[in-house]
Formats: sequence, C-alpha cells, structure tokens
Amino acid sequence: MKRTVVLGTGNELLRDEGVGVHAIRILQSELPPSRTDIEVIDGGTSPDICHLIQGAAKLVIVDAVKGGCAPGTIYRFNPDQIIAETGVTTSVHQMGILENLKMMEFVGGKPKETVIIGIEPAEVDLGLELSRELQKRMPRIIETVLAEIGLPLSTN
Repeated sequence: MKRTVVLGTGNELLRDEGVGVHAIRILQSELPPSRTDIEVIDGGTSPDICHLIQGAAKLVIVDAVKGGCAPGTIYRFNPDQIIAETGVTTSVHQMGILENLKMMEFVGGKPKETVIIGIEPAEVDLGLELSRELQKRMPRIIETVLAEIGLPLSTN
C-alpha cells in the first residue's frame, strides 16, 4: 500500500518556529484511525529524517518558512523550487531535509512526491506558544494539510 507521511518540523521553544510541530499534534487528532496509509510524524528539529520517511510515496512537510509575506501566509512548494527560485533555504530545517532527500535519491527510498507547506512566522523568539497571528491561522493551516493529503476538515 502506498504511504503518505506528514512530517511537522520546527523548534517549539521558539514560538512560531515550532508551527509544524503544533500543527502535527492537531493533525494527529484529526486523522481517522481507519487511514493506516497516512502517517503523521513530529520531526521536531531532527536533521536526520531518512528513517522517518522511508517507504513513503508522498511526503508533506509542515514548517515555518520566511518568505517575506504577512504572518500566517501559507506557502505550498516542492524542494526543487527552493533552489531553483531562490538559491537559498528559507528555514533552518529545510537544509537538513533537502540534504536528506538528495541522499535518498542516490541510495533509494526517496518519496515520489514531496510537498512543503510553509507558514510565515510572526515571532521567532523564546516561548512555547504560537503568536496570536498563527493561532488564528491554525484552522486554515490544518485545512490546507488535510486537503493536500485528500482528507476533508473534521466537523468536530
């Protein structure tokens, strides 16, 4: 069975830098137990993601991304666009992720499709809670990720 992995990354000790981890915790409660083909993983700040995503047909990464737009802006792109369009990485975690994906390309096991859902942070500073802007945008962030993996937003 083809497997989809949703990987949230970020440092939750730095407020909005941890938006991927905060989103993953919500997604874990939204995922129907019957969907065993979808795995939702808290990747934290781990630079080594190869073992977490091994065997995934599709990888969806949720992370803070500084793109220069308003806080809470949601971006959707693939790893090739990071290099092709900007020439630089926009998140501390993307470099580790890009290196891991490149290595997997050579040794095997790279997901057939990788999508990054990036969220523009408002505050990257010491603290455990997301900024007010990102707290307000979290339902839309979750909706975006669920749509990416083909699930409707829960009506809980």
